[in-house]
Amino acid sequence: MRPFVAFDTATDHLAVGVGDLDRPGELLAGVDMPAPRAANTVLLSTVERVLAQAGLSPGDLSAVACGRGPGSFTGVRIGVATAKGLAHGASIPLAGFGTLDAVAWRAWRDGAGEEGPLLGVLGDAMRGEVYPALFNVTASGPERLTADRVAKPGDVAAEWSDSAARLVLAGNALAKHRAAFESAFGSVRVAAERAWAADAQALIDAAWAEEAAAGVSAIAAAADITDAYADAHPGTLLPIYTRLSDAEEAERARTAGGGVAPTPRTGVRGPSSAPSGGGR
Repeated sequence: MRPFVAFDTATDHLAVGVGDLDRPGELLAGVDMPAPRAANTVLLSTVERVLAQAGLSPGDLSAVACGRGPGSFTGVRIGVATAKGLAHGASIPLAGFGTLDAVAWRAWRDGAGEEGPLLGVLGDAMRGEVYPALFNVTASGPERLTADRVAKPGDVAAEWSDSAARLVLAGNALAKHRAAFESAFGSVRVAAERAWAADAQALIDAAWAEEAAAGVSAIAAAADITDAYADAHPGTLLPIYTRLSDAEEAERARTAGGGVAPTPRTGVRGPSSAPSGGGR
């Protein structure tokens, strides 16, 4: 057995799961629970508790996987920074997966694919905006069709309206913005609220399905953990933000107004990435 831990802190819902690099998709132990603005205080203790449920300790881990967002910028940073610390401290590889992808896997396992061939995941981006992602639903799981971005809910509803008859919606942004889609679609099909956030199994599923070079499938295929660590070094994994934070936008406006060119941001690695920004 080569255990790995996966967690996501990009929303107000904390999920932690333990999987095995030798048994794709299998969940050894896990927990998911509400943790609004509390991930920084409960994440490590929850990881230790879930590892103990599996009869493991942090020293037994062969890899770490974490949600890269998009979501709460502070939440994403907490998860990514903690994952980097765990992985780098133990010299084990780090894999990343999309938070919206994990939600899609949760909705798929909850039966969303039985109602329509398309799944639209809507993450809460605050500021009256959403993180939309569209997935094709297959017998083996959700397949991403669109890249991560941030948009107004009305704009997304208009874009997706032609597919409304084949579309099921999920994601925590529905708590605020369901009406925009009801207005555009006439009626909407929505996954059960329990499937609006990822659970432990969904994290394991998303980590295995991630197509980036540092996905757990690539780590599992490496000759040994040392080789995998070199290929999936914690320092190379970046979060998914999609836009600048309030503080960065204010600083950009200030420096631009003073005639100082703002420092350009770098992109985010991964097949589901859009240009990145900072946090909220």
